[in-house]
Amino acid sequence: MDSVTLTEIKRQQKGWKEAFKYLETKSENVKVKFLKYKNRTWIFTGCGTSLYIAQTASYCFTKITGIQSKAVAASEVIISPEIVFPNNEFVLVPISRSGTTTEIVLAARKSGKEFSIPTIAVSCTSESELVGECDNAITFPFQREESVVMTGSFLTMLLSIIHLALELSEDTNEKLRSELTTLPDGSEKLMLSNELYIKGIAGKLNLIEFVFLGQGPMYGLANEAALKMQEMTISVAQGYNTLEYRHGPKSTCTENTFAAVMLSDNGINLEAKLIPELKDFGASTLVLYSDTEREHVNKADFKIEIPKGYTDLMKPFFYLPLLQFLGYYRAVAKGINPDSPKNLTQVVKF
Repeated sequence: MDSVTLTEIKRQQKGWKEAFKYLETKSENVKVKFLKYKNRTWIFTGCGTSLYIAQTASYCFTKITGIQSKAVAASEVIISPEIVFPNNEFVLVPISRSGTTTEIVLAARKSGKEFSIPTIAVSCTSESELVGECDNAITFPFQREESVVMTGSFLTMLLSIIHLALELSEDTNEKLRSELTTLPDGSEKLMLSNELYIKGIAGKLNLIEFVFLGQGPMYGLANEAALKMQEMTISVAQGYNTLEYRHGPKSTCTENTFAAVMLSDNGINLEAKLIPELKDFGASTLVLYSDTEREHVNKADFKIEIPKGYTDLMKPFFYLPLLQFLGYYRAVAKGINPDSPKNLTQVVKF
């Protein structure tokens, strides 16, 4: 019998379909509610995994809409709100699976009540405290996750924010809309066909330090993949902008290092050059990519090619489920139960 965590990783693409179908029925309502904020700066915020959703969401949102945005930890909104909001020309988008995490609820409350900042909750729980605290909410059907670590909720909430961005964009973005309708099936096929491949990589117990590298929308994924490895396997894991690893961090690279590189169309010519450098340092490398015609990709120890024709904004939906598998099967290889991670609870409250 599969663990709860593994079941939730494998079912997520079906959840994306349901969420997207529901969100499409709310398109006109979204435009009426939120177009008035198009000249404000949007602050995406969260805690833990939700912060890394915010990092990816901010990039995607601005890329699609042209509206300025940034990602900020919810704790910064609570502790240094005058820095986050130097004036009132902002919108806060707090993100939370449960909608009950202490910091995210406090951040929404402080922003709205003390700074008069409009708040738009994004949550998998439509009746949560966070949704009640905010002026508006983006919600969708979601089969509740029982696992402690967040898996499918990451990409479902990201999808809802990308859908919001498409509705607020002046461009029709027909290509992106088309990609959103086809990616669940493509992602599921890629994920399941590579499950045993990832399981084999995860079983290499000589690898004890994990590094995840990504630029643009993949930077938030790099941080999230590192967090999953920390949570599920109690391992040393870090996320970086891909090219930042070439500076100080590479000093720690050894033959016991595993580096996963998520390539982007925008940066592949530079990002791929890091692969032979990592090999020279002794690291084992996994490369996730969508372009076979690159010399340096072939030097990686492990490679997974995603389907062609998807923009960088859609690649998180292919890359992250594979890296969730990596964390899960690494835990299994170490004899750790991924459903009961050390020191963690499903919701963090003071």
